Parts: sequence; C-alpha cells; structure tokens
Amino acid sequence: MTTSIDTGHVTAKIDALGDYLTRVGVLPADEAATRIWRTGLHHVPRHLFVPTRAWAEPMDDRPEHEIDRDRDPAGWLEAIYTNTAIITQRGDGTADVADTHAAPTSSLSCPYVAAEFLRLLDVEEHHRILEIGTGTGWTAAMLAWHTSDDQVVTVEIDSAIAAQAQHNLAAAGFSPTVITADGTLGHPEQGPYDRVHVTCGVREIPYAWVEQTRPGGLIAAPYMVGRYGEQLALYVLDDGTAIGRFNGGATFMMMRNQRPARPTSTTSDGHTTTGRLNPRTIPSDYRRGFGLYLSGCVPDLILTGAGWEQFSDTEWGWLLRLRTLDATSWAIAAASAGDAEITQGGPRHLWDELQTAYMDWIRRGRPGPDRLGMTVTEAGQLLWLDAPGNYV
Repeated sequence: MTTSIDTGHVTAKIDALGDYLTRVGVLPADEAATRIWRTGLHHVPRHLFVPTRAWAEPMDDRPEHEIDRDRDPAGWLEAIYTNTAIITQRGDGTADVADTHAAPTSSLSCPYVAAEFLRLLDVEEHHRILEIGTGTGWTAAMLAWHTSDDQVVTVEIDSAIAAQAQHNLAAAGFSPTVITADGTLGHPEQGPYDRVHVTCGVREIPYAWVEQTRPGGLIAAPYMVGRYGEQLALYVLDDGTAIGRFNGGATFMMMRNQRPARPTSTTSDGHTTTGRLNPRTIPSDYRRGFGLYLSGCVPDLILTGAGWEQFSDTEWGWLLRLRTLDATSWAIAAASAGDAEITQGGPRHLWDELQTAYMDWIRRGRPGPDRLGMTVTEAGQLLWLDAPGNYV
C-alpha cells in the first residue's frame, strides 16, 4: 500500500524549505540566477525521488532515523523537506537501508548542499550538462527542468540505482538521458558539455571530464580529502587544461572506483618512536586548509581516524590514524601529556611526511581553502597557493 500525499501540505513544505535556503544564504532572494532554483523546488518535488523506506540523516542535532511512508507519512515527508540527507542504499545494495553497520552508498543529498552545487554550477538555459552520479535522479530532473531533457546526460555506475532513477524521473515528468556506465569515462557520445555536475566525492579529477567540456565550461565536484571535502569549481581552458578554486565544505560518498583500498596491515609490523608534535592539533587544522594542502603535498595520504579509542574496560587513548590510499603504509600517533608515541608501518613513514607538510603549511601562513586552487592537465593534477603555477 502506498499512502497518498496531500499536495497542499507538500506545497507548504516546499515553501518552508525555500524560505530556509534563502534565510541561510544558499539561494539569495536578490539573485535571479538562484531564485530559479527556488522555483524549481515546486516543479521537481523531492518526495517523488524518495523510496517508501529510507534512512534520514538530519544536518542538525536531530538523531538519524528510519523513515517509512506507509507507517509514518508525516515523518517521511518532514525528513524530505528539511535539511536532511536521505540514504537510499547501503553496502552497494547488499544491506538493508536501516542497517547502520553497512556504509551508505547512495542518497538524496540534503537540500543545503544540493542547492550549493546547483548555484556553483551557474547553469544557463542553453547549456548542455553532463552529470556524474545519477543517484535518485532529483538533481538530473532539476537540471532538465531548468534547461530541457535533451540537454542533460546523467551517468550512474549502479544498474539498479539507474533503473530506479529512470522510474523516478518518468513519474516526475522528465526524461534526460540516463546512462549506466563508469562515470570516470564521462559520456563523449553526446558531448561536448558546458557544465559537468559531479555528485560523488573524488580525489582525482578524471581527465575525460576536461576533454568533454567546452573551453569556458565548468566542472563542479566535491573534492574529498579523507573524511572531509571541499566544493571545487574548475574552468576549462582552450589548451586542454582546467583551473579553479575551492568554494566551501562538502562531504560526499566517494566515487566507487576511487574508494581507498581496505587496510590489511596491523600494528604488529610497525616501528615505534616518539615525537613532540601533538597529534591532537591536526584534526582542527585539517578543516582550516591543512587537509587540502596535504593532499597537494602527499596526494595518496589520508586521515582515517582521530579521537578517543577504548583499549580495555579502563584504558582509553587519543589516536590519529593515517594510511595510503593503497593501504600499503600506515601510521598511528597516540597523544599524551608528554611526547606523542608514533607507530609507522609499511615502506613509507607517513607521520613524518604529514609533519613535513604541516610545518610547510605553517611557514606559508596557514593558508585556508579559499587561498588554494587546482590545475588539471592530461598528466595529472596539482594544487597551488594563491595563483596558478605557485604549486604546493
């Protein structure tokens, strides 16, 4: 049984969501380019893209919880039309959506972040758009509503998600091109594109996206540095390169073929020393720009944990954990009142590499994300400080 939804109640919910997005500055009332997206909220209702059962992750102090349209239609609707991320898949489809032991692998992004990226994308009616990561299909529908169905191509690697998105889109009255494929390859058959909208976290920008974007075009993507991310806006040049800056925080699920490898090493094969740098200073500075800076200095190093851990019934310790993307090297830094205890394993000394980058970040004035940018070429990507060419 599918519970009916009162359209008048939905309209009021959409108005309230639009008021919120305007109030917090994501969709300013005085910008015509952003007012269009507020109108779009009514033309592309979010609830048409949410399954009967899902998992709600509010972006405030409300607890995470399951939502079920049949059991609690009011709660289901409340989650969809407040600033809440809606998890629609876990474990790549192998786990129940309410099984919090399984990692979330697809979602409807919270309205705040979704609106930030739509605004960052700076879409005009004539643009052709490539979207990487269809998910539920909601942002593809928003883009198709603003332009037209035949100007939007959206690529999804998971065939089940792609099929459900097509169903959602049709039910909402939209029919952009939905491709089931590896998003890192883009979709050159219908390029070139004016805009590339990326809805999954990336650590490396696939050069195919640059190749398939017109000069002057824009790629908007969540650039992930471990557990945190930044909004990256890259403009494509006529020499086949792309340059851009970071525009605020954004944490997304990683693109599937850029997920870090699973760790296999243990502390039994590590070497322990001590150091004076307090590991507890790293996490806060990570969000202030050091995380981005580190990704430029040591591109394959990620921070995988930072906080208190329990060793026994009575013993706790504060640990910072590092490893390489391929999981061949790792480090654990244990904070104490005196010197930190540093254990490192694998062919590289990751704590030493992090400390070198951290001292360099401090010497260069502790630059925040707003001072950092990226250049992407066929050979790879480089981060720079203040201006292209001043590489970190």
